[in-house]
Amino acid sequence: MKQWYSAFELAGLPDLPALPNNVARKAKAEQWQSRQRTGRGGGREYAYNSLPQTAQTALIHNSGRIVDVNIEPSIGSPKVRPQVQQVKPTSEQRIDAWLAILRAYEHWCASNTFETVLDRDTAFVRAYNDRQLALVNWVYAYLPKLSRSTLKAKQKLRREAPTISALGGNYGHRRGTGRIDSDPDLPAAIETCLAAGGKHWGASQIYDILQFEFGLDPETCSLGQVRAWLRQFRSNRPQEWAMYMSPDRVKGTVSPAFGSRSQNVFRPNQVWEIDSMRVDIECKSERAGEIRLDRVFVIACIDIFTRRVMLKVSAQNNGEAVCLLIARAILKWGVPEQIRTDCGKEYLSRRVQRFLANLGVDTEDLRCLPGHPEQKPFVERFNRTFQHRDLVKNPFFVGHSVAERQSLRASSNRNCAGIELAMSVEDFQRWCDLWRLDYEQRPHGRAGIGLEGKSPLEVLAAAVDGGWVPHQIHNPRELDFLMMTAPGKEGTRQVGRQGISVCGRLYVAAELAGWIGKTVYVCFDPQQPRTIYVYGSDRLTKFVCQAVWREAADIDLADIANRARHLYEILLRSVSQIRKRGKTLLRKLASDPYLLVGKTAQELTEVFKSKLHDYPAIQAITAAITESEARSDVEPPTIELERYHQELKRLEAESEQQLLLQEQQQSRQYRVEELINRWQQQQTRPVLETSELELLMQHLSLPEGRGFLAAVTSTERRK
Repeated sequence: MKQWYSAFELAGLPDLPALPNNVARKAKAEQWQSRQRTGRGGGREYAYNSLPQTAQTALIHNSGRIVDVNIEPSIGSPKVRPQVQQVKPTSEQRIDAWLAILRAYEHWCASNTFETVLDRDTAFVRAYNDRQLALVNWVYAYLPKLSRSTLKAKQKLRREAPTISALGGNYGHRRGTGRIDSDPDLPAAIETCLAAGGKHWGASQIYDILQFEFGLDPETCSLGQVRAWLRQFRSNRPQEWAMYMSPDRVKGTVSPAFGSRSQNVFRPNQVWEIDSMRVDIECKSERAGEIRLDRVFVIACIDIFTRRVMLKVSAQNNGEAVCLLIARAILKWGVPEQIRTDCGKEYLSRRVQRFLANLGVDTEDLRCLPGHPEQKPFVERFNRTFQHRDLVKNPFFVGHSVAERQSLRASSNRNCAGIELAMSVEDFQRWCDLWRLDYEQRPHGRAGIGLEGKSPLEVLAAAVDGGWVPHQIHNPRELDFLMMTAPGKEGTRQVGRQGISVCGRLYVAAELAGWIGKTVYVCFDPQQPRTIYVYGSDRLTKFVCQAVWREAADIDLADIANRARHLYEILLRSVSQIRKRGKTLLRKLASDPYLLVGKTAQELTEVFKSKLHDYPAIQAITAAITESEARSDVEPPTIELERYHQELKRLEAESEQQLLLQEQQQSRQYRVEELINRWQQQQTRPVLETSELELLMQHLSLPEGRGFLAAVTSTERRK
C-alpha cells in the first residue's frame, strides 16, 4: 500500500474536506508530515501516518478495490458507501467528472464480460453508486448518483458533440424567460423604483408601488418573483446596484480605477500629496479661562514614491498650518519637485502660494478638480487608514458617527475619564509622531501592487543606494524667512476597480469598465504573462476583452484609463436617466401621499360613515354642519377701501396706547420696588411729589399692586 498521498487522493475521505484546496489547508493547520511531489503537476504529498484514523481506514479499504469485478455482491453483504461530501460543481468540473466516468466505463467494458449490454450497463451503474469503482473522490463529490439513461446520453454527446463542453450540461438555458424579464416594461419600472427609493425601498415597497403606479397585476407576478429578480439584479449588475443604493460611495466602490497616479513617479520627493482631515479625537484647550474639549485637524503630507508621511496637528485648518507642515517635511525629507493638493481655501491662500513659489515648487499642474478626491488617491487612502485603523486605538477616540459617539459617551469607562486627563494638541502631536515612526516600518502593498511588501524606509534606502540625493535646505533659517514672507478560484476572478488580479499582477483593459464587481473567467499563457484573455463564463463562448499587465513598459496606461472612464460615463448617464424617472416618481407620490393607501382607506371611510349615521346625535350634528356650510356659501359683504384704512389706523392707535400704558405700569412697579427696598433696609426715603404719590397709590390699588404688597409684607400693619 502507498505511504504518500496527494490532496486530490485524500479529498472526500471520512473526516476530510471534499475539495483538495481545503485538504491542503487542513494539512498545514494540523502540521501533517509532507514532501514535495515529483509527479506531473507538482504540489505536496502527505504521509499516511499523519492522516486521521478514519482516513487511514478508508485508504486501507480503497486499496483492496478492483475494477474488474463482474460478480454482483450478495444480498446479505453490506454495501460499503464511503461518505463523500457533495458540492455544487461548475460546468468545467462536470466536464472533468464525466470524462473520468466515461474512461472508467470503457475500461469496465474491456475488462468484464456480460451476457447483454443492459446487464453490463446496470452493473457499472450499480458499482458506481456503491462507490466500488477506483475513481478519485472528487468525481463522486461532483456527481454522487448515476443512472443508465444519463450514462448513455453522455456517451452519445461524447461521440456526436463538436466539443467536450456539451458534457457540462445545458444549465441556465432558460435564463431571461421569467415573468419579469419577458415583460419589456416591468424591469425598467423596478429599476426606476430602485433609483427612487434607494436602500430604503425593499421588495415589499417596490411591489406595492408597481401595483398602484405601474398597474402590475398581482395575479401574474408575485412578491417572491420581485424579490428573486432583485437578488439576480444585485448579482449581475453590481455597478448599477451600488449607484442606486449608495450614490455618494460610487467613486470609491464601483468606478474604474485602472490608471495609476504613481506610474510616472520614479524617485523620492518627485510628487507629494497634501490633504486635511478633521479627526475623531477630542483635545483639551483653554479659552477665556475655561478648559474645553474640541476636535482638531490633522494635515497629512505623503511622498508618493516612498509612502513616507508627515503629520501636523492644528486646532484650525488654515494656510499657516499648511506652511508649517510643508516646512517640517522639507527639513526632514528635502525640497519636493511638485505638490498635489485640492482646491481648499487653505491651499489656495496667497500665503501658501507665495511660500511654494519661493521654493520653486509646482502646484498648478497637479491641483485636483473640485469634487474629485480620486485625483489624489494616496493621501486619501492614508487618511482612511489613519482614521479607521489606528486612531480608534487612542483612548480619546470619540467615534466616526453620531451613533458611535453616543454609544461611547454612554460607556461607564468614558464617564470615569475627567477632562483633565484629555490630551492637549501638543500631546496629540507627539502621539502622531510616534505612530508615524511605526507606520514607516510597516510593509505596504503586496506583490505587484504598491510597494510590493516593502516598507517606506526600505524603499527610501534602496533609492539612496541607487544614487538618489535629496535637495536639502542646509540652513533652517532660510526656510523661516520664506515662511515669513508669505501668509485560486477555478479560473474565475472578480473584476475590481483596479483591474483583474492574476498571480499577483493587475491586468487592465478599457472594456472592463462595465464589468466591475462581476465574475469573469480568465485564461492566460504562463510563458507570456503580459496578457490575459477574459471571458464571460467558463464555457468560453462570450469573449470580453484582452487585458494587459498594467506594469508593462510598452502600454499607455493613461489611454486605457481615459477610455475606461468614457465607457463608465456612458453607464453613468444611463443610470442618471433612470434616476430622473425615479425623482419624477417620488414627486408624484409626494403630491398624493394617500395614493398607496388605495381602496382600503376608501372602503373603511364608507364603513365608518355608515356606522356613524346610525346614531341620532351624530345625524343632528351632521345636519347642523350641512346648514352652516350652506350659509357659508353666501357671498361675504364687501368693505370699502377708505373705511378699511380708517379701521386699520384706529386699531394701530389702540395698540400704541396699550403699549404706552404697559410701559407706565412697569415703570411705576420698578419705582414701588425701589421704595420698598429702601424702607426694608431703613434707608432715607426720597421726598415724593403729590402727583407721583397719587400715581403710585393708584398702582398699588390695582390687582398686580395688591399682589406685590401681599408678597413683601406679612401683616396688615406692615402693609
